[in-house]
Amino acid sequence: MTNVTRTSPKNTVHTNVFVNPSASGDNQIVAGVTNAKYRVLSVAVVTTLANNVKFRSATTDVSATFPLAANGGFVLPFNEHGWFETASGEALQVNLSVATATGVQIQYIKLTA
Repeated sequence: MTNVTRTSPKNTVHTNVFVNPSASGDNQIVAGVTNAKYRVLSVAVVTTLANNVKFRSATTDVSATFPLAANGGFVLPFNEHGWFETASGEALQVNLSVATATGVQIQYIKLTA
């Protein structure tokens, strides 16, 4: 990973996005773009039923699996160096083990690959 800092000349636009998936399996958060990858800087997740949640670059895991209890959740606070990132050209997905209402909020930067 290339270091990302908030000081000049490496200021990078941060994008906030949320999804409310309810299907088990992969759910797209951000579509893949040719020659670009996404580095996730912060995450908040809450799920209504017991659920295993992980993030994926297309079909490859890029985070640990987070086992959550009913109405459980977690936060990965802002990390200017990022928690994980996708491979070039691949979509950022959230994978749910159970079909249930889940709220996912992320902050990310788009990098040229």
